[in-house]
Amino acid sequence: MKHRKSPYTSTFYMWKGIAAFFYSSHLTSFHSHNTIQLILDTQKDFRFKTKDSSWATCKSLIIKENVLHQLDTNGSVQLIIYLDAETRIAQSIKAKYLMENDIQPLDLNIFHFVNSKELQQALLMPESSILESVINKVLASLALEIGSVQTDQRILLAEQTISTTHPEEITIKSIADKVCLSESRLRSLFKQVTGVSLYRYILWNKIWYATNQIMAGYSVNEAAIDAGFTDGSHFHKMMVQMFGISPSKFLKDNMLDNLVLCDKSPLHFETYIHSKAKNKRTVGTR
Repeated sequence: MKHRKSPYTSTFYMWKGIAAFFYSSHLTSFHSHNTIQLILDTQKDFRFKTKDSSWATCKSLIIKENVLHQLDTNGSVQLIIYLDAETRIAQSIKAKYLMENDIQPLDLNIFHFVNSKELQQALLMPESSILESVINKVLASLALEIGSVQTDQRILLAEQTISTTHPEEITIKSIADKVCLSESRLRSLFKQVTGVSLYRYILWNKIWYATNQIMAGYSVNEAAIDAGFTDGSHFHKMMVQMFGISPSKFLKDNMLDNLVLCDKSPLHFETYIHSKAKNKRTVGTR
């Protein structure tokens, strides 16, 4: 049985000048925010349109403040970040990507910034500092506040391939062929660069994919089988072993819309919902 929650959201965290949460299983009405909005898909892609455009498919997107738009999660899960448009980091991103435009799709996915384990922990663990660390990496990379960490590009490509491919389609041979390495050399180099084994990274992605499926409306057992686990029990065992939380506990923790203020002066956040009948303003919520 599906959980039927729509939209399905993680805890909504608000810091000074920033707010963020994970979002899935929904088609929004036309709405706008008083903030710059970053939408980063964590699995495949999402659909997006403005009042004056048709639907487009995106992997990542930056939206200027007060722009009327719709979002279709498209069966995937997005990390959504809101920024006070007046902050230095927001102004830097705005100047680099938006200029005179209201929206700017990016030829990037979230795994350009963080690895599968970091993203999984940010979604599963009820600690604002974990998600904050992920957000800081994304923002710093986009705004070029810090230099990018130098790593072997073959391993970066391997990570991104694993993180964006259906788990049942992933084999070590296919990854090795993709990055032009032998299987043994790939295993050795991957462990040397990342500090974890290739097998463990693939397992993290498998758990991540199944978790995304739960957020998209699938039951725990359906999500487990789709991700390539034997059944729900096998998925439960691996998720507890890797992250210390069960699929059912994750589902229960996120059935309610939780709001956590992480700063004494959190982001002033407003949403305007547009309809033919009226415009509705919502302050301090999604």
